[in-house]
Amino acid sequence: MTFSVAGHSGNDVLTLHVAGDLDLATADELGREIATATGGGAGEVVVDLAGVRFIDSAGINVLLKGRRLADERHLRYRVTNATGLVRHVLELGGVWTHLTEPAR
Repeated sequence: MTFSVAGHSGNDVLTLHVAGDLDLATADELGREIATATGGGAGEVVVDLAGVRFIDSAGINVLLKGRRLADERHLRYRVTNATGLVRHVLELGGVWTHLTEPAR
């Protein structure tokens, strides 16, 4: 599956729909999209992982960096729709709650 990120905005929320493997080869691309999203004026950034079937440590790292960037900019940020192996890896890594519960 080819990696892609598509943005959709509405109601002060910018959602990034991610598809494909989120790994060392693709994490930088998502990182750039998250950086752009957090600077775009939306009050909340949501990273939708419904289309992601694999994630490695580079993928986890970029999601955590996105959370930190959003926190610095006083934005809400959360990851949604992680299922199967992706959710399992996020839970095993101890980051599931940190990424899925909005903080402000």
